[in-house]
Amino acid sequence: MTGPGGHDDPASPMPPGGQPPEPPAWQPPWEAPALDYPPDSPPGYPPGYPPPGYQQPSDYGGPAYPPMPAPYGAPPGGYGYYPGPDYLGSYGALQSGTNTMAIVSLVSSLVGVLCCVGSIVGIVLGIIALNEIKRTRQDGYGLAVAGIVVGVATLIVYLVLIMFSAR
Repeated sequence: MTGPGGHDDPASPMPPGGQPPEPPAWQPPWEAPALDYPPDSPPGYPPGYPPPGYQQPSDYGGPAYPPMPAPYGAPPGGYGYYPGPDYLGSYGALQSGTNTMAIVSLVSSLVGVLCCVGSIVGIVLGIIALNEIKRTRQDGYGLAVAGIVVGVATLIVYLVLIMFSAR
């Protein structure tokens, strides 16, 4: 056995001549296809189309088409006419204040302290008001919930009073 790198060592990468072997020249694994560019003219048009002097409108050099006219009633410049999208991304009707049914629900529930019918009306109107508020995105969610809660509370108080007075 000889020293490290000797030709007698079976694990040695050196050939018997003492020089490392030449690596093979690199060959690509496949031949790249030739690029096929479209012809100068669109298919079905005569050669040389578009005519000389025609400039393709650029994205940065100005509008390719004239600007659209502003809708009736829009301020000059075209900004500020339509509201932007809400947090869900949809364009909806503008809010028009507090929902009237939510107010009536709370008032009728408070009147329900005096008579049982008012609390039932307050509960029903509060549920209808919640559905309208979801649909139209008006204000008054808290009023509708308060109308339902006060209506249910007064109705429970009346039911307890009826049960104890029936003895």
